[in-house]
Amino acid sequence: MGVLSVRRKVPWLLLFEAARLAHGHLMEVTSPADRGKIAEMVRRTKGRPQRLTDRDRAELKRIGGKLELGSFLRSAGPRMLVGGKR
Repeated sequence: MGVLSVRRKVPWLLLFEAARLAHGHLMEVTSPADRGKIAEMVRRTKGRPQRLTDRDRAELKRIGGKLELGSFLRSAGPRMLVGGKR
């Protein structure tokens, strides 16, 4: 199976919708200050988790606790089903 045939099987619109919903949820539940802290950490560590300090890790856990993944999955789940039914 070639790469092109695999790409055609990926439900691109479904992936786009999931990313859009995740971005909206992230913007809703985190403050601009928290998002700025995350961006600063990513820039400083060049995206390498092993370069995070213990303080950075604690801060990311604190921010991650605000994400309310359960509520996101409950709200996004029905929309991700084929046809959006349920």
